[in-house]
Amino acid sequence: MAAAEPHTAAPEPAPALRPSLPPDGNWRALASEKVALALSAAFVAAVPTALRAQGALFDGWLGATALTAFLLVPVALLHDRARRGYRSLVGRDAPRHLAAGLALWAGLSTTLFTLLASLLKAHTNHRALAGATFAVVGLGAAAAVAIVVPRLVRLGARRLSRPVALGALALLALGPLALLSLPLLGAGLGAEERATRAALTDGVLVLAAASLLFAVRLPRSLARPAQLAAFPLAALVVVGGVVRLEHSGRALQSAGGLAAACLEALERWTDHDADGYGAHFGGRDCDDGDARRHPGADEVPGDGIDNDCDGEEALAELAALPPTPTTAPPAPGGSGAPAPSPSATAPVAARPDAPDVVLVTLDSVRADHTSAYGYGKATTPTLEALAARGTWFAHAYAAGGDTQHALLPLVSCRTFTDTAKDDAEWPTVRDAVDTLAERLRRVGYQTGAVGSFTWLRRDRGFDQGFDHFSEEPFRRESPERGTTGEHAVAAATEIYGRMQGDRRPLFLWVHLFDAHEKYLSHEGLDFGKGEEGRYDGEIAFVDRQLGKLVELVDRGPRAARTAWLVHGSIGESFGEHGKKGRGELYEELLRVPLVVAPPRGPAGRYTRAAVSVLDLGPTVLDLAGAPLAETAGVSLLAIAAGDLERGHPPVFAAAERRVAVVDWPLKLLVKRTQKRDRLLLFDLDADPREARDLAEERPQDLKRLDALRQRGPGAEKAGASGD
Repeated sequence: MAAAEPHTAAPEPAPALRPSLPPDGNWRALASEKVALALSAAFVAAVPTALRAQGALFDGWLGATALTAFLLVPVALLHDRARRGYRSLVGRDAPRHLAAGLALWAGLSTTLFTLLASLLKAHTNHRALAGATFAVVGLGAAAAVAIVVPRLVRLGARRLSRPVALGALALLALGPLALLSLPLLGAGLGAEERATRAALTDGVLVLAAASLLFAVRLPRSLARPAQLAAFPLAALVVVGGVVRLEHSGRALQSAGGLAAACLEALERWTDHDADGYGAHFGGRDCDDGDARRHPGADEVPGDGIDNDCDGEEALAELAALPPTPTTAPPAPGGSGAPAPSPSATAPVAARPDAPDVVLVTLDSVRADHTSAYGYGKATTPTLEALAARGTWFAHAYAAGGDTQHALLPLVSCRTFTDTAKDDAEWPTVRDAVDTLAERLRRVGYQTGAVGSFTWLRRDRGFDQGFDHFSEEPFRRESPERGTTGEHAVAAATEIYGRMQGDRRPLFLWVHLFDAHEKYLSHEGLDFGKGEEGRYDGEIAFVDRQLGKLVELVDRGPRAARTAWLVHGSIGESFGEHGKKGRGELYEELLRVPLVVAPPRGPAGRYTRAAVSVLDLGPTVLDLAGAPLAETAGVSLLAIAAGDLERGHPPVFAAAERRVAVVDWPLKLLVKRTQKRDRLLLFDLDADPREARDLAEERPQDLKRLDALRQRGPGAEKAGASGD
């Protein structure tokens, strides 16, 4: 009997390559299901953007949802086609978990690369070394991930047939490293780095939500509603979001992230006059048919056009009028005659009794965190000692709510709007500006400056009029990641050493940056934990550098002839009014320390009225006996000479879409929107934290200050001489 042939099972036919269809096999139903899932992912991914868009929570969420859905819906519709393309590349017999392994390897590697880049950016200034380290360590990290990922996938291989497990595995792998990297990306970094962090946050959330939702199928109970509602709801969300973006696009752009990047691209797409600004999707171009009109454009005095779209053409028209004759307050040898224009003044020998002038700018130091202004921690003993030698101004205000608005007027002696500059975010000072240093050189001064911030550079025009100009501090150390104060003192010591041998009077401007974010800890300066504790330590560190400058001058032969002017540029916000950083004009950002100590001047405390950093230019010129024509602000020399009952006109401050007017103790804060201005009124004497808006309770005061605001800085300059 013949042996029976062994039975061989026929090979199971390979599954046909086809997309997974819903139970009814309807392509429309499949598309509706995918759109519904994409919309769900967009709803979730838009939450961080909405939270960052402070003051526009719903509009931020709706706009971000619309933009994210606009990106995800096409991906969802192409999802099955992409899966078939993948199968055609790897073959029908490829392991089912290969796709998960590749996705995990790419996601983990990208996260590790981001973390490594953040660490190198925060702690390394040597680009070549950082690049080599990134290449070597990054290659090792990618190889290590390639070893680990197959093991992770094999652990869940038996369950990978369930689509939910794919998304869950991706979330478990990406989540911890993403959360670890985000704080490092944002710790103490500036606006650009925070925007990068926001984009990474959005990207991780979008990828995780999309991976999870695209891997699942809707239950039968939801399939029919999705088929009916998905496309109409998606259209409603996208159209509604785009409509609301016309109102809240700027807030969404300020929030950063993927939605902001999309909005900026859309704004540029609608830029019809090619001036770099659009009028839609958060754009601020007030005339998209005229390239001469856009944010940051130079105002043309008297042309009747708001060139820079800030609503302040009235200020430019005022500037175009002939300057008000300015009488110099009592100064030795001053004639009191109307000051000639700078162009009509030839270089002359310095006045015999002209003092040396040392101007020190304490960047980002707010008044209420200095012991000189009553703070409970001893942060500024040097400033207290200087205040005892001169006049302490109780209510001193920055010229603006950001570094540009605060520092540029110090150099130009004009408001930010009236200073000739280009339209860059960090503008270059044009040669046409008659700077403070140039004015002083014309009356016989030798001049020197030390800049500790990368914007204050020669190629940005800040060296105009200076005989000696040092960029050493920020060339030696990154000002936003390291410490520049000691380098600034060293550079100032060198410049002062060169100038003190010359018999001519000298002007030295020293800019100290270290109190600016990020906040570092310094040995021997412990003012508590947390961000504010480190900030107080930074102020104390800056005050220590100020002390070194005072010691340098006091031990030299010119100490008795030296006038000191020390001030804060702007403050720092820690969320007192719901927002950190800069751009607002509340007290925490605007109120700064200011001390003026002329040689042999009496000690005093000026509390009668508010003064401005804009007054420093005229005060320095007044000390030097130089003309005060065509300057913003008012000289404080008469007050520093002992006239503590002298009046002062209201002071102004500006930022993007913000204006403040302080007529002590009242303060008007104007927040501009596309529809109408929002006006807030505060009594700073009774409510220093600006918690109670008095606009409705005191309409007459509101109307009076708003009229001052519309007239602009300088409108009451003639009243600066006092009562």
